[in-house]
Amino acid sequence: MFESPKIRSGRARYGARLGERGMSLIELLIAMTILTVGMLGSMIMILVGMQSNTRNKTDSSAVVLDQEILEMFATLPAYPKTGAVTIYDCGLTAGLANQHKALLVQGAFPAGAGATLYTAATAPLPSQVGDIDWTQPTPALATSAVNGYAMDYQTCSGDIYEVRWNIMQVNANANGLSRISMLTVSSRQLAAQGSSTAMLFAIPTTLRTLIEN
Repeated sequence: MFESPKIRSGRARYGARLGERGMSLIELLIAMTILTVGMLGSMIMILVGMQSNTRNKTDSSAVVLDQEILEMFATLPAYPKTGAVTIYDCGLTAGLANQHKALLVQGAFPAGAGATLYTAATAPLPSQVGDIDWTQPTPALATSAVNGYAMDYQTCSGDIYEVRWNIMQVNANANGLSRISMLTVSSRQLAAQGSSTAMLFAIPTTLRTLIEN
């Protein structure tokens, strides 16, 4: 059967219009859903990156603080010593609130003096034997008026860290041998600037050094 050119032209125009109708509502919803899922995934990656950067900053500050205590004790003449040494932080309150009288007195092996240490019986992991045991109560806090083996140290950025230390006599000055002491320092962030919420799950950093007299 012969088909007129007008009919063929009409069908062509109809087919062209049909192809130009664009996306249906269902196709649009599917595209929006895929886009939303992709954006949520990107947001999660951004948040994880921010948390990682914050954790790294916290760990770096804690390590620097531990090193400051180690170096201060290690450079004292004629160690071991009695009494206390004054440590200053960046607290901006009036008076002597930024001073901490850190005790220098050491204890006998294996408990030492100051913060409680993990033992083979109490350590969660064998590698933690000798580290500061943060499950134990905080020793007396060193302030401008009280000597202690722990302190709440405020950094210049306003963050607050709790610092604990233990001083242990490794060997006595017997048979002409030099006297060696082990200093263990551990710290963790308590609160960030502008927040009074304790960071209960901040992982402490621990450093040790031997001091020879």
